[in-house]
Amino acid sequence: MSAHEALFARIHISPEALARSPGHVSERFATGVAAMQATLAYLRPLPPTLVQRWLAQERGHIVIDASQHRFEPGSCAFRGRWLEDVAWVKLALLVDDPIRFLTPVGALIAHLIGWGERGGRSDQAWEDFRRGVWSGFEAGYGRSDAARCDVDAYLAEGIAWYLADRRNLNVANPRLEKLLRATVFNNAWYSSV
Repeated sequence: MSAHEALFARIHISPEALARSPGHVSERFATGVAAMQATLAYLRPLPPTLVQRWLAQERGHIVIDASQHRFEPGSCAFRGRWLEDVAWVKLALLVDDPIRFLTPVGALIAHLIGWGERGGRSDQAWEDFRRGVWSGFEAGYGRSDAARCDVDAYLAEGIAWYLADRRNLNVANPRLEKLLRATVFNNAWYSSV
């Protein structure tokens, strides 16, 4: 089993997610497992080093739900157990808007690499990354209003956009696509941070 396939164990689905979603969702996904597999397919661009770092720790889960849609750092309850650092994703968005669907996952990935940590990394590679994210944000890029108003949302949305539709990210925000390709989505970058 590849590291990417092992990420399937980090994807969960609420028991009522399909039943409580609009009808066009169940037409697309006959089972919860099918929705989980579709979510996993979007994670394929993640570099193996990042996936291995993710799997080496207990934190970092994706929960597909009918209504919740956010990244929740820290512990939260799900089906009788505690999960740490959860990206709650609304199932209908997997069909309707994959970039929005993946935005909480983008926030989770940003969290896993250390974005927003106080007193965290300060090496040159990390500082270049941080400056690059802020530069694009301050230039007014961002697909959503949230991403144009908050740098954390800007990065989360950018990661999601890269996962869902890298080509159109490159058209809309080539600066961010290039930065993400050289950093978050580049295996070699993790040896320097």
